[in-house]
Amino acid sequence: MSDMKPTLLGFGAMRLPSDVTECTKMFAAYLESGGNYIDTAYVYGGSEEMLKKALTSKYPRDKYLLADKMPPWEVRSKKDCERLFAESLKRCGVDYFDYYLVHALDANNEKSAVNAGMYEWVQEIKQKGLIRNVGFSFHDSPALLDKLFTDHSEMDFVMLQLNYADIMRGPAGAFHDLALKFISEEKGKMLFAMEPIRGGTLANLPPEAEKLLKDARPNDSIASWAMRYAASLKGVQSVLSGMSSLAQVEDNIRTFKNFEPMKESEYALLEQVMDILGRESSIPCTGCIYCLEYCPQNIQIDNCIALYNDSKRGEAKWNRDSMYRAIPDAQRADKCTACGICVPRCPQGIDIPDALSKVASEF
Repeated sequence: MSDMKPTLLGFGAMRLPSDVTECTKMFAAYLESGGNYIDTAYVYGGSEEMLKKALTSKYPRDKYLLADKMPPWEVRSKKDCERLFAESLKRCGVDYFDYYLVHALDANNEKSAVNAGMYEWVQEIKQKGLIRNVGFSFHDSPALLDKLFTDHSEMDFVMLQLNYADIMRGPAGAFHDLALKFISEEKGKMLFAMEPIRGGTLANLPPEAEKLLKDARPNDSIASWAMRYAASLKGVQSVLSGMSSLAQVEDNIRTFKNFEPMKESEYALLEQVMDILGRESSIPCTGCIYCLEYCPQNIQIDNCIALYNDSKRGEAKWNRDSMYRAIPDAQRADKCTACGICVPRCPQGIDIPDALSKVASEF
């Protein structure tokens, strides 16, 4: 087992393409650039299996650090923990995880984790050497995060959604402050940033906002601004980028090769970007697709919302209309029955039926 630390650029495997050749090239480029931290989860459909095909079967185990996550909403007892953990190891083709997380904690998932004995179980598995570091990812309120840090001080690390939109206009600033206190209280604790580009939202800005950033740094991508912001946050060990193409991997490598922390003038520009975004009535979906399996109507929730947001950001309306019509009629936003089953599964706390109503009106 390696003692290496995660690199500043982490590889989030949530949005991997289905092509093995493309994924193999992506991991090769990432590892050759010096990157080493790769993150997946039990519920990232096909991700664990793809890692086995494109990464773990091709490289020595000490070449990379692998993180996985267990969904509290899928467990009722320690036996469930054992089953899901064994399945993840098999899918990934490894015999231990460097980092392991209790996944997507909110008030409901926290209760499930406690009732199932998950916190005790992960520590038992850590003692057996099957996990090197134990942590949790989080989507809820500052009050709950503070409680978790108090109740579970044994955790080695925490993963938070940290990006300039959620910090400048949301609760993530408070999350960051609490995490800094957590990691400062005991040496060796770590903070990881996820969703630095907010599911791609901060890589696809309205034309007015994009021009501001391009004028300031003509050779940099729009996504690089969000990545640099997250990586410049105090205490952040690694920034996870959910890369879905070789081009995205290469862009991130360029950003981190000779990393430049954010300057005061650039923070001011991002404030202007947020003012522009504030005038857009977009829906804060990150495309995590946790909601999809719970929709009895099988609506393409993520696709519908993405097209709506594109339209609001100034993308060609005729083109997004056409793409929306390409969605099978039975899976469009207007077929939502407002049952609300999907709502508790949304890490962003979106009222999904209400959001789909807006999409249906738009198109």
